[in-house]
Amino acid sequence: MSTSKTAVAELPLWLLADATGAVQACSPDSERLLGREPRGLALAELLGEQLAGRLLSAPEDSFEWTRPASAEGTEPATWRLERHRLEGGGLLVRGGVSGAREEVPAAWERRLSRKLVQPRGNLAEQQRAFMLSIFDADPNLIFVKDRRGRFIFVNQATADLFSAPPDEVVLKHNAAIHADENELKVFDAVDQQVLRTQSEVRVEESFTRADGKELWFDTRKRPLRAPDGEDFVLAISVDITERRRMAQLLHETNQRLELAVSAGHLGLWDWNVVTGSVYFSPTWKAHLGYEDHELENSFGTWLRLLHPEDLEQAQALAVRHVNDASSGDRYMHEFRMRAKDGSWRWIAGYGLVVRDGQGKGVRVTGYHVDITARKAREAEQELLRENLRRTNEDLQRLAQMKDEFLANMSHELRTPLNAVLGQAEAMSEGIFGPVTEEQLSALNIVEESGRHLLSLINDILDITKSTVGRLELDLGPVPVEEVCQESLRLVREQARRKGVSVSYSSDGQAQSVWADRRRLRQVLLNLLTNAKKFTSETGRIGLEVTARPGGEVAFSVWDTGLGIAEEDRQRIFEPFVQLDAGLGRRQEGSGLGLALVRRMVELHNGQLELESELGRGSRFTVVLKASVSS
Repeated sequence: MSTSKTAVAELPLWLLADATGAVQACSPDSERLLGREPRGLALAELLGEQLAGRLLSAPEDSFEWTRPASAEGTEPATWRLERHRLEGGGLLVRGGVSGAREEVPAAWERRLSRKLVQPRGNLAEQQRAFMLSIFDADPNLIFVKDRRGRFIFVNQATADLFSAPPDEVVLKHNAAIHADENELKVFDAVDQQVLRTQSEVRVEESFTRADGKELWFDTRKRPLRAPDGEDFVLAISVDITERRRMAQLLHETNQRLELAVSAGHLGLWDWNVVTGSVYFSPTWKAHLGYEDHELENSFGTWLRLLHPEDLEQAQALAVRHVNDASSGDRYMHEFRMRAKDGSWRWIAGYGLVVRDGQGKGVRVTGYHVDITARKAREAEQELLRENLRRTNEDLQRLAQMKDEFLANMSHELRTPLNAVLGQAEAMSEGIFGPVTEEQLSALNIVEESGRHLLSLINDILDITKSTVGRLELDLGPVPVEEVCQESLRLVREQARRKGVSVSYSSDGQAQSVWADRRRLRQVLLNLLTNAKKFTSETGRIGLEVTARPGGEVAFSVWDTGLGIAEEDRQRIFEPFVQLDAGLGRRQEGSGLGLALVRRMVELHNGQLELESELGRGSRFTVVLKASVSS
């Protein structure tokens, strides 16, 4: 079985149908060739029941079909169809107009081909070559198409539009060399209207080039009848892309001017760059306190009224936008202008540049807005911001003085308090003579209260020193196991008295960390004390040590206590903040423990992590760098 390649290529058609004859897919030109969209229709609806039955069941694979005249006025035609059976029972139907090969030679003779022209031949050939050169020299598109929509002649400008030599465009349909389906429908519809009405049609149509740029043409199409009576379409198209762009730009300009005028008290201006003429509206002049007749409409008027400090920049901005298209067509600038009463008015100038085909500004139009009141408000706001900045600096200075005062006072308080504790301890041991049981009990209360007060003073001293940058660390390798056991010993007995169990675990991977031993012990003790404080009787607390990738060691203190709400997780690290606040609070403390923990971890360049769930407990994790030896 063989198929005429020319016939199928001339009017390409293929339909992919399932075993029932329903069309599942089709070629791009099928809708144009059959007069409707084939997908979803049965072969019987498209080709008739008789032919559809033959395609589905007849033994032969080649058929002829007479296509009826379409609504677009095309004549009936005999088609040659070929069937290919597919696995699963489907069909591939391909075809084209039968005898298309016989039409090509006639069309070939009618075409005006440059290859057939002999400039040095007889007089007729010379005249033909001369006419071709005239058509090719015309920048407008000139072409002729036959009833089937094929180009019979194109001049050089038309061929350039398709990025192909003229002889490669001839005998091609638009659809074979152009991809935009919407534009193709317009081209074909106008061609058919010309042939049907035998009258001229003028239309503005778009053409999208292969590079994506959209062009616009003013096209005139008229009927052209050959001596043998065959009808053609002669078209001449003028490129109006730039004209449309300018028209659109002017339309936008008018819209903006109308908006500016209707919006309020705006001073309009217009500058014709080519002639140098300038127009200022009466409102423009009124902004500066002048009557219309008191100011000349000239570029020099604007320059003369500009503030000397703003003159150079304002003039350079306007000139740059006119001469350099890359600067943009719209611009805005704020400057000062002298009013009639001698005062300086702040003006916001808005401009829109209209350009010619080469991108050079030929006209600038826009409006002025008096923004003096806005500038005054901005100056007031700037003054308020400056006052606020100074106030904040004063507050910061006072806060620093407070911190330094607390640091000094804490030190002064600690010295006599240590003396009181020393004397109470000496009296308890009978150094100054025997004491009774009642006296010993009283001395124990004094010592316990004094040590509690000393702990508070030490916390205040540490937090203030860290705030003012006076807290120094004695860094070095700290054995992990030793510092953990020291911290646990200090809290284990208190937890036992409360009925809280204490556990400890370590993966054994981290031997030492780079830290200040006393401060690390203070961090762990504060976290363990907090865990014990907020865990009820029969609850559990613990300390876990694990090595992390990247040379880090994680100390995790966990409990089964109250837990911390999401909204409170940042507040608990602020100094003097206690979630159980008020006169009736159940837990004692200064609210400095977690604040100190965070400050100490930050000084170690470590990380502090928190996981918590209300009613199920919390987990605080301190992450520090392992020492080199570890």
